[in-house]
Order: sequence, then structure tokens, then C-alpha cells
Amino acid sequence: MFVSKEHHPQVLPRQSYFDQSVFDQEMETLMMPTWHAVALMDELPKDGSFLTLEIFGRPIILWRKGDEVSGFLNVCPHRYAKLTCKPCGATERLHCQYHGWEFDETGNVRKIPDAKTFRPLAQGMLGLRKFRIERCGQLIFLNLTDEGPSLREFLGDKFELYESWFTPEMHTAITVTRTINANWKCLVENALESYHTTTVHPQTFGTFPEEKDIQHTMEESWTSMFVDYSEERSVRATMDAIGHLLVGRPRDGSYEHILHYPNVMMARLSLYRWVECVIPVSPSQSLSVVRLMCHIGEKGRLRRVWNRYFITKWARDFLTKVGAEDAGVLVQVQEGISAPEEPMGGLISTREERIFHFQKYVEKASGVASCRDESDVIQNRFSGNAT
Repeated sequence: MFVSKEHHPQVLPRQSYFDQSVFDQEMETLMMPTWHAVALMDELPKDGSFLTLEIFGRPIILWRKGDEVSGFLNVCPHRYAKLTCKPCGATERLHCQYHGWEFDETGNVRKIPDAKTFRPLAQGMLGLRKFRIERCGQLIFLNLTDEGPSLREFLGDKFELYESWFTPEMHTAITVTRTINANWKCLVENALESYHTTTVHPQTFGTFPEEKDIQHTMEESWTSMFVDYSEERSVRATMDAIGHLLVGRPRDGSYEHILHYPNVMMARLSLYRWVECVIPVSPSQSLSVVRLMCHIGEKGRLRRVWNRYFITKWARDFLTKVGAEDAGVLVQVQEGISAPEEPMGGLISTREERIFHFQKYVEKASGVASCRDESDVIQNRFSGNAT
């Protein structure tokens, strides 16, 4: 059931979806202090594995030593060259591709070629800029600030749930990184509602679920949607049943989606688990990074090899198609919301109530001016015709 009994007004002004000053304010107040889901342990498979990425213009390198993962600015403190331009690899020590300086897992300098020419150089004077890295199950999170809540505090009472979702037994099926020409809030809001599924995903999701099968939960720092589809009769449900039979697990006919404000989303659907991190690039461009894991059966069983192919291929095809469908319509949303003329409207239905809750969070946490006064007028204008 939905929490709200009536529709809501649009909270955020249109300008907050394309204005540079608003974007800069959101980056400072919302994005910099939060935790970002940036990798899975499978992407750092052995001791010495590293992975590079860029977030908010900052080149980052993740490096595994034993079971610990460290995160550094991928820049040498000597002459500011990137340590490496490789997307991934393995190394006993991090070393700079320019002059060969080497660093250990703490970020301290361990070797300087021709070190005598740098005298005097105090111990620990130069080292790599280190960032906070914490894990939840197989998920690796990055925080760009030195202070603030821990990852466990950020995820709250969902921490143990995600540990059970993202276990070492899960197989990493695919990582999809998609650049979408739309404001980051458009991406998040799209994921918070089921209203668009009938129009945008007629083949992949079909019609949106009935209210009686949906449960919305709204908390201060997160919202969730739980859908019971156990009674569904469709090709998708049949494929799901076959997948469970192959893997040897009882079927759970439900779907759960959780957004941790502002930009980390977790989801569970029968044999699948995925995490999406939305990374703002500019006021009108964002990155959607989705990592999908799936059950493929117990280790040591021959059918696990077939399951890996069958279930992973289905997951890849499904995720790629759904992502492309969303990306296509989100570009149109951005163009519409950026149009010079503003249409009369801006309503949020009870089915879309998680968007209202999200916008209220953004308004409060970022200090972005509200457009509620104007929306209240519009809401009153429409209230006589509301159904």
C-alpha cells in the first residue's frame, strides 16, 4: 500500500535540474560528504590488485593488500603525474609511471630513485592522499571526506541485510557504466517510481503492479519499495521459476528496492542483487554505474557452469535493455525540464510518493530553494479535477 492518500506538489524548482550554481551547492552539501558504492571485491580478485576510477574529477586508485582495500588519489606527490593510467592490474607496490616513486599500502613513500638528490627529505613528508574506504559484504564504498558517519552508520539497520545479499558465494554477472545526458536527480527519481514501467518497459517489466502488491517505506535517510509478484503469470515468471530450479534454491516471488540518500540504490530480485551509484558529472549529465550479482548454485556442482552462462546471460540482456530504455527517456525528461517555457503542472502521484520524500530531503540537506508556494497554487488549481 502507498503511504500517501493524496498527490503531492513538485518540491524542487525546475532550475535545480540544470542550474550550475545549484549543482555546485549539491556537490558540496550532498555528494562530497556521502558514501559511494564504487566496486565489488571480485574486481580486486587477489593480493596486489588495483582498480582506477574517476569521481567528481578526482582520479582514484583502489588497491587490495590481503583482505584490506585502500583508496588513494591516483596522483604522485612528487610532480603530480598520475601514478597509473591503467584501468586495473596487480602490483606489489604502487609506483609512479613518470619517475618510479613507490608507495606502500599506507600511502607512505617506500622508494625514491636517486634519493640522495632529494636531501634533506623528512620521513613521511610526502605520501599519497588517502580516502576512507569501508566494506559491507562484497561491496566497497568510498568517502571523499575525512570526517562524518561510518559506513555502518550510513547504511543503518540495513547493513546486515546487505551483508547477506552481497556474499562471496554470489557471482558478479556484469558492471554497466552508462553516461546519461540528464541531471542526477532525474536518474534517482526514475528509479523511485513504478508509474513509468507500463510505457517505457512494456516488454521487460510490463504493466505497473497493483497498489495492494506494493509496500512503500519512508525513513529520514532512505526509502524502500517492496513488491509481491508471487501471483504473477508471465514469461518472466516462468523464466524465474526455471532459474530457481537450475540453481536449487526456493523461489522468492518479491522485489525490493532501497535508496540511501542521496545516490546509492540497492535491489533484490529472486536470484539477483544489484547496486547502483549515480555520479553527477555536470548539471545535465550523470553516470549510472550498476553492478549485478547473481546466484548460480553451489560450488563444485557441474551445472554451476551452465547456470553461470544461462543466468548471467539473461541478467545481462535484461539489465542492458532496461538501462537503454531508461536512458532514452531520461534524455527527453532533461530536455523538457530545461525548456525555456514552463508548463502548468508539476504533480507527484501517490504511486510516485518516494520522489516527493526524496525531493524534501534534497531541499533540506542542500538548502535549495523550494518551489512549493508556486506548486501549491497549481495543486489547488487541479484539486477539483483530481481523481
